[in-house]
Amino acid sequence: MIKLSIIVPVYNTEKYLRKCLESLVNQSLKQIEIIIVNDGSSDSSQKIIDEYVKKYPTVCKCFIQENLGQAKARNVGIDNAIGEFITFADSDDYLELSAYEKAYNYAIENNLDIVSFDFFEEDEDKKYIKESSYYLFNDCDDDIKYILNETSTWNKIIKKRILDENNIRFKENIIYEDLELIPRLVFYTEKIGFLSEHLYHYIVRENSTMRQKKYNKKLEDIFIVMESLKKSFKNSKYNNELEYLYIEHLLHGATLRYLEYEEGKTDIIKIADIMKKEFCNWRKNSYFKTKDIKYRIVCNLAYKKKIWMLKKILKK
Repeated sequence: MIKLSIIVPVYNTEKYLRKCLESLVNQSLKQIEIIIVNDGSSDSSQKIIDEYVKKYPTVCKCFIQENLGQAKARNVGIDNAIGEFITFADSDDYLELSAYEKAYNYAIENNLDIVSFDFFEEDEDKKYIKESSYYLFNDCDDDIKYILNETSTWNKIIKKRILDENNIRFKENIIYEDLELIPRLVFYTEKIGFLSEHLYHYIVRENSTMRQKKYNKKLEDIFIVMESLKKSFKNSKYNNELEYLYIEHLLHGATLRYLEYEEGKTDIIKIADIMKKEFCNWRKNSYFKTKDIKYRIVCNLAYKKKIWMLKKILKK
């Protein structure tokens, strides 16, 4: 029986790929499969993938597609996975060698549908390495803790039957696909758990989509994602949590991202208009009230469309 399917989308990461794959093939959990999906790489990534498929033919599988994006690559992986659980690894990151054994055993021992774990955050030159945890809200039930906090796929293992039985896949042709899918899984799970160990090494790269110096129209996908979340969460018992997701990912997070670009001004205005229409009383949100003064100032200035003032106080 395959206990865990590890899905690895690859796009032009030849510089990092071997380190990633080495950390996967040497996992202490042995009943695994590694599904590598080459999303149209133009560098030597496929050559490296071929080496690992040849060396580990019973563990590594490769699928090749034209450049259709990470969401599509992940869906290809899910469709071909046969593991009891699935997880995702970015091809420029790597893991502790005991990571998946610890996560899987924790899931089985506690009868969990999803296990979320902590991670290290570091730059590619290892000038800094820090232990990270986005679990800012701990004094709440596990389902709410799951919704409110870190939405990445790579620090979780998920029972595959949840995705298959409910026909859940990543929304394709957008970025922020993690945010669109991960919180929604709360409606299909019975029990979620958190393992307080740092098992994943997340590498911060300057040329990622979120860190580019030139405005990228794909950043506007956040509006598609938030609308999708609204459809899922509206009129549920998690309406307060939905409001916070809008505050965190739209009013605060997206505003700071758009502030980097001249073209982002119209997007910030759009954010303010959405908040006024959907959540005009957002300042009363219980989770927002716990945030620090800088966070609250950013949100209030964005809501008031005081873009020039935001740039001044943040020195943009």
